[in-house]
Amino acid sequence: MADSASPNPVAADDALGSIALLDSEQRKTVRLCLSVLGALGTASLIGVAFSLYLVNHYPLLLIALSPLGRHMVLVAPMVDPIAFVVVAVARRMGFYLASFHLGRTLGPAGIPWVEARAVRVGRYMRWLERLFSRASHAIVVLMTGPMVSALAGISGMRPRVFFPLATVSLVARMVLVLGFAAWIREYIEIALAWIDEYWIPGTVVMVAGVAIYRWRRRNPLAVMED
Repeated sequence: MADSASPNPVAADDALGSIALLDSEQRKTVRLCLSVLGALGTASLIGVAFSLYLVNHYPLLLIALSPLGRHMVLVAPMVDPIAFVVVAVARRMGFYLASFHLGRTLGPAGIPWVEARAVRVGRYMRWLERLFSRASHAIVVLMTGPMVSALAGISGMRPRVFFPLATVSLVARMVLVLGFAAWIREYIEIALAWIDEYWIPGTVVMVAGVAIYRWRRRNPLAVMED
């Protein structure tokens, strides 16, 4: 019996067969989307590696590199809220649009293509697909993320529909982050003061940890932003 975490050979054959039918422009789009996702994923890891320095000295750059939840909460009360929303929404939207256009280009072969590379991610997409088939617009607004963006593309949702829905979702999410960060601002300031004191040894540890993580998880689909 095959390991459930291993690539599914049947899904791989089906996906490869469907992708082989893509024309040259579609293949070019797939390569471009994967390059954008890879570049943004690498930027996110760089942000994580140097986050202890960036969070106090270049907070908006940290968000532009790595818009992870913990980074945004630490940065939110210390920067202009409008700048925070603009940078965070633009950065995440870049990842979501690349995921959307990848799914749109691959079409129905998109989910088997993912399953062939990362079975657990594929299972999550299958679960999302069932939800998406019932209320696609609501799912985009309530659960915007890379997987939902890819499913929106796979389903044939038009860019002019997806983009405003995803934007509303992201802006609302950033407003919630600002509110939560303001509520715990006192504790954030304590954390930032501690980080500022120990950022040098902490960065050494973070860089080593990111290097080990990247080495152990070389599958590009294993690193997805949310």
